[in-house]
Amino acid sequence: MFNKMWKKYISLILVIIVVLQSIIFAKPKNPYEGEVDMPSAESKVNISEATIISRNKYEEYNPINPVKPGVNKEEYDSVDNYQINLKTLESRIKYFSPTYNNIKSSAESSYWMAFYARGGNDTLVYDYKNYTEEIHDVMSLYKDNIKLYVHQRNLLDRADPDYTRKYNNLTTQIENSEKAYTATKVAYNVANTTIRRTKQMLGLNNALYNIGNVDNNNRVAFARRSVTKALTSVVLTYFQLSNYVSILEKQSNLYYDMYLLNKKNYDLGLATALDVSTSLETYENIKNTFKTTETTLKNVKEQIAINLGYKISDIDKLEFIEPEPDFEYLESINFDADKERAYTSNSSYNAITLNDKDKKYPQSTGENIFHKRQEYMSSVITAEFENIYNNLLAKKISYESSLYLNDICNINDEANKRKFDNNLISELEYKGLELQNLGNKLQVKVAKYDLINAINEYYYATLGDITIL
Repeated sequence: MFNKMWKKYISLILVIIVVLQSIIFAKPKNPYEGEVDMPSAESKVNISEATIISRNKYEEYNPINPVKPGVNKEEYDSVDNYQINLKTLESRIKYFSPTYNNIKSSAESSYWMAFYARGGNDTLVYDYKNYTEEIHDVMSLYKDNIKLYVHQRNLLDRADPDYTRKYNNLTTQIENSEKAYTATKVAYNVANTTIRRTKQMLGLNNALYNIGNVDNNNRVAFARRSVTKALTSVVLTYFQLSNYVSILEKQSNLYYDMYLLNKKNYDLGLATALDVSTSLETYENIKNTFKTTETTLKNVKEQIAINLGYKISDIDKLEFIEPEPDFEYLESINFDADKERAYTSNSSYNAITLNDKDKKYPQSTGENIFHKRQEYMSSVITAEFENIYNNLLAKKISYESSLYLNDICNINDEANKRKFDNNLISELEYKGLELQNLGNKLQVKVAKYDLINAINEYYYATLGDITIL
């Protein structure tokens, strides 16, 4: 591809040369303006790779391909199943998620474009280097010819009967050589300009390549983390909705039983028509909420399946493994170290550079502005990180409190059942207490998933994943 581009580039240069030749021939210039200098040696610091390439034969130069990570078969096999497990979610995303693989392909495309552009511009520098040397040789030849023809014309004998013809022939040869020399000099200048511009592009492409070479895996890993973080949140939402649907179904059945009891009591004169209509309306509302939430749960499940590379037909095969809070991670948290890592790894913090306009001022002033920007951004990120940490502590306390609530719910269930069995409470009261306990049990589940979400948010924040608006 780049050979074709190079040929197009050469064709364009030749067209420019032809146009410049027509201009020069219309307005002749002194062909002896300036000396013919060989291309100067390049600074190894500025363009070291091009310099090295220019010293080698073309066929000896082969850019080294970047190493692409292979598939870890053991890891691949561990997630090539129908289990949705938060512990192995990132591995599943790594190999099967179309969302992540699209991001990965985009990142790798920019990397490979820089890689091949570097190779293409390296080749251009090498070829133009040889081209200018060849043109230099031709220019020297034309210059020597001009000197020779001028010398021969100066030696002509005016007494020679053929003097005029010989003089005119040599003059014509001098003029033709001067034109050829001028055209060659233009080509030489154009080629040198092309080398300079190509070197500028090579510097840019080398920078892009080096950035890609160093950061490509990091950028792809960041993309995987971002997708993992988002899908973890969706999976936790699924668990919350699943528990909510389960409880709504039980509530719906209980409210229906309460409606039937109120209707029975109405027939016995123990309840009013308002009691019956109210219980029926409550049942209908809960039933509609149950149906709506059930539909939402199905949609969330489909989204999880699609984003993890499953087919829609595989949805019924999916098995969601109930997650638990990672208390080992909670115990290993080093807040001060994590806080520093949070802002030093943040893209907004690392995007701060010493701007060109600052460089116009004395260096100390520019550096002062630079450090003030860094200090401001680090304070903003640190404040947000502290909020995330405080939220984690709050969710941990809520979860620990919910465990006591869960024990209380279990005790209440047993106590209410004994009261009902011993005719201490009516069936209607028993159903009401059962409904109340279902709501408390849901709070326990919500507290657990909130803590897991807070742990994940803190974990990704320590990696620099904090959005600054």
